[in-house]
Amino acid sequence: MFGVFQRNALRSRLLALCMMCSLTIGAGTVFSAVGTSVPISATLATAIAADLFPVSLKLNKGNFFLTNPVVLFLENGRVGIRVRFQAFDHRPAEGIALSETGQATFSGIPGYDAATQKILLTDPNMDEVQFDHSNEATRNFLRQINSVWSAQVTNPIRAEIPPHPYMLPFRNNIENISYDGRNIILTLSYQ
Repeated sequence: MFGVFQRNALRSRLLALCMMCSLTIGAGTVFSAVGTSVPISATLATAIAADLFPVSLKLNKGNFFLTNPVVLFLENGRVGIRVRFQAFDHRPAEGIALSETGQATFSGIPGYDAATQKILLTDPNMDEVQFDHSNEATRNFLRQINSVWSAQVTNPIRAEIPPHPYMLPFRNNIENISYDGRNIILTLSYQ
């Protein structure tokens, strides 16, 4: 008898819990929380960016391989990313095997287009491309990098929301992305 009572009590508690969850979920769809904000620190932003690397970009003759991203919080509303890179041109049939390494920094002003659910980087800039060595090959790679940047980078740059586990719960509720000088801020709206 006591075992039956415990099972019934447990079922009642579970039923009450399920009803409470249903009401909470239902209430969340009726009432909206506008302006909820979630801060993202430079450390967390770096971890989110790391999931998207390495990145390989095609140059006119060769490739630009980017690794080790570090997110930088800069002045004037700008957020940057510093990367290590390898610029290489391997064409064995032509006897060409060039490889140079260095560091680059890119920056822009973060934003968000809620209609397309795209992250925006307004006023994108290639702040620095510094090769570890200076020679004719690095000067040629730098000309190619500048040429590809000018030809292919738009203002603003549009990007998908990273599929990082931290971002997944907020993905469909982002209203805006901004930078307050200390954190990247996700402004969320639940409707």
